[in-house]
Amino acid sequence: MMPVLNTILDSVVDTIAPPTPAFENFIYHWEKFMVNYLEWTTDGQFSQTHIEETNVPGHLEIVQQILLCEDKNEETATNLCMEYVLKNDLFNMLAVIAEKEKLIGIRILVLKYMTNLISQLRNPVLAHPSFFVTIQRLISLCDSVLYNKHQQDQIHFLYMLCTLLNNQQNISIMFFSCEANMYHLKESKAPSTESRTFNRLNLLDCVLTYINTKNTDVYYKCCNCILLLTKLNDENVIDFIISKTRLCSTLSEHFRNLFCALPTTLDYNGLETIELNWRDDYNATYSNDVTKFFCWLNFITEVIRDGQLKISYSLCESLRLLFFIKLFDTPEQISPSYVFLLKKIYKAADHTPLNYTMNYWLRSELDCSYYNKQTPIDILIKLSSNTDDIFVFNILNFFIDVLIDSDKEVLDFIILRFVNNRNYYERCTSGTWSDEEDEREKKLLSNENNINTSRTLAPSSIDRIINRLLALIPQNLHSDQLHTFKDHITNVKNNYENIFDRCTKLDWPTEALDSVQLYDFDQGPFLRMIFEKISNIPNQNSSTTLQLKIILIFLSSLPHPYLHEYLLNSTLPLKRNVPSLYTILCHVLKELHKKILAFPNYNEELIQARKRILNSTSIKLLKEKDSEVILFNNAVILEELCKELVAVLFVKYHHSNSA
Repeated sequence: MMPVLNTILDSVVDTIAPPTPAFENFIYHWEKFMVNYLEWTTDGQFSQTHIEETNVPGHLEIVQQILLCEDKNEETATNLCMEYVLKNDLFNMLAVIAEKEKLIGIRILVLKYMTNLISQLRNPVLAHPSFFVTIQRLISLCDSVLYNKHQQDQIHFLYMLCTLLNNQQNISIMFFSCEANMYHLKESKAPSTESRTFNRLNLLDCVLTYINTKNTDVYYKCCNCILLLTKLNDENVIDFIISKTRLCSTLSEHFRNLFCALPTTLDYNGLETIELNWRDDYNATYSNDVTKFFCWLNFITEVIRDGQLKISYSLCESLRLLFFIKLFDTPEQISPSYVFLLKKIYKAADHTPLNYTMNYWLRSELDCSYYNKQTPIDILIKLSSNTDDIFVFNILNFFIDVLIDSDKEVLDFIILRFVNNRNYYERCTSGTWSDEEDEREKKLLSNENNINTSRTLAPSSIDRIINRLLALIPQNLHSDQLHTFKDHITNVKNNYENIFDRCTKLDWPTEALDSVQLYDFDQGPFLRMIFEKISNIPNQNSSTTLQLKIILIFLSSLPHPYLHEYLLNSTLPLKRNVPSLYTILCHVLKELHKKILAFPNYNEELIQARKRILNSTSIKLLKEKDSEVILFNNAVILEELCKELVAVLFVKYHHSNSA
């Protein structure tokens, strides 16, 4: 009853007596605060009393109100109370009291007090030794590992501080630099023994202790703190974050832990198109492991995209070392789910430094005894021979994204280094293979007016090449006689212009010229895998055929003269045993034709298959198990492939001529 009675008496005195000057009132309540605190913590003993049972909170609340009212009063020339606080190091005294916590609840009381103060003062002088040392002490008291019962209040203090530093970036280095910490601790009036026992924790590392919180609100504030601190533009802060904090390793390890916690077999229903946002979709109570992973992926890509570039690159390198290079440590780990998740990560990394890191990792040799210096690309190409349709589907889907990204080094590693010469071409010992080839060579050497026109992409034999491709499709296999290659031209033209613009910076040659040195031709493991799967179309799932079509149309659309000539110019004489897309398609379509004609109602089946294909995606076709349906689906997909290849030839020809 006594604390309540004392509060009532104070209120009565305040009501009867005339108003006390603010400064005197401040001194009175500060002294009352200290007297009340000491009454409960005499002889250095830890009190078992909770702070709410004392008058301590009431007096500290009034002290806070006086400071804030004085700060907001524009008529006051000087802030006497604040000057007194800073001069006598009262804030640091509060921090020491909070550290000792001899009264139950005093730590959180002080933390809330300082949070309210720094968030409401018009210009909190954080650089002042009294302010700075106090805040440094409180940062260390907010370590979630040590004190996790009051995470809400602790992270709120850290968040307010991060917000202030974002607005006062000129002083941000003070909360990261060890030299600044030591200087201000020496300047502090707190006893030297107090300073020595003070365990300093930098602001960012303190925030990172909340990564595994089970409280959604705390999680949001923790993530926002990280975003704010990684945007600070002081070079010294950036260097300190990279070299002296655990930001990169902590974020990477958390990413790896969430990845490892995922189920070995995923339910892909809806996951193909899922795009979760960490601000909207994460709930610590209800989120499952899949949601947690995708939300963290969204957050970490936001840090990489919006943070300072040096921090982003450092974080990406940490992800490479702590996550990516460990992905293929053992063959047992690699599953359809692994490849699916890899594709989702690659998709999320688009237009960020993480994209470059992943492309570098994909073509780098793995230091793993089992794979003997193979690269992830090599491993995935070999795994694509798996009989599991889902496995193959995810691998091809991943390769589609990698190819469409059009990274020069990756395209070169996967395909172009194998076809970046004319060693596929059979040179004639007597004469040339055609007068047209002779004419092309002459124009290349002599016609300066057509220097921008690629005769490889726009050959004079274009009509012959197009007609040979169109003739590949037997009349009996046409599912729609009215739908021709011309119906694809608009879409192909838009896609090609987009691809051409992106590839202009890749510094590719414009013509396919004879190589000075002659070697045996090898199309490389990727094109070999693609050709093998095309050859197997009559016996494989139509989802694979649709993915092959996407890959071939993209590769054919690349303005690379050697790849273009090798894939699309069926009139070019090739060396013996050199496979070509044209001959493989010819063989496959003949086999399909033979099988389809065995069905009495094949015309109707082709029409129905066309409707299915137009209304389906690869993921839907993956579920089809009926061999007859798959056969007709594959026939329609190949029909459209040939038409689109013709459209690509047509568009490239006119685009090159118009250049």
